[in-house]
Amino acid sequence: MSNCKHLKIKLDRTIECRLTGKTINWNQCKNCKLREFKINNSINVQYNVKKCKKNAKMHNISQKTVQIKQKSSKLSKLERNRFSIITDDLEHCIICGTKKDNLHEVFFGTSRINSMKYGLVIPLCIKHHREMHKNKLWQDEYHKKGQLAFMTNYPDLNFVDIFKRNYL
Repeated sequence: MSNCKHLKIKLDRTIECRLTGKTINWNQCKNCKLREFKINNSINVQYNVKKCKKNAKMHNISQKTVQIKQKSSKLSKLERNRFSIITDDLEHCIICGTKKDNLHEVFFGTSRINSMKYGLVIPLCIKHHREMHKNKLWQDEYHKKGQLAFMTNYPDLNFVDIFKRNYL
């Protein structure tokens, strides 16, 4: 398969050259003097987007370039310097005791940065990290433990003002 940026694959699986506007086969593209290759950087990723309308029989396939957001130096520094006020051992899974694969922020999503900033991080093996994201009971349990640890270690700060919710 050629990576020529002038190729367009149609719905009926025929190939069209955008330069000439003609239907071609793979060998014709392979021997073409005007062939140019797609460049995929880590920042620019090309992918096909299908736009489907409810009653339409045709699917329009268009190619878009998506800008991937780079991490800020502040976020990178927070991730490198994560610590925990919940446990002293950040090398072993808090649930089973095996070697940790991930550091899990107790309050993830929009509160992830605050979790890293205030040390509400726990070490988890890959199995328990996946389970933590699936299991609402575990999340609630560690939300409560995290709030108690926060209130113990930062008595002058208001948990609800920072995390916007009371878990107790």
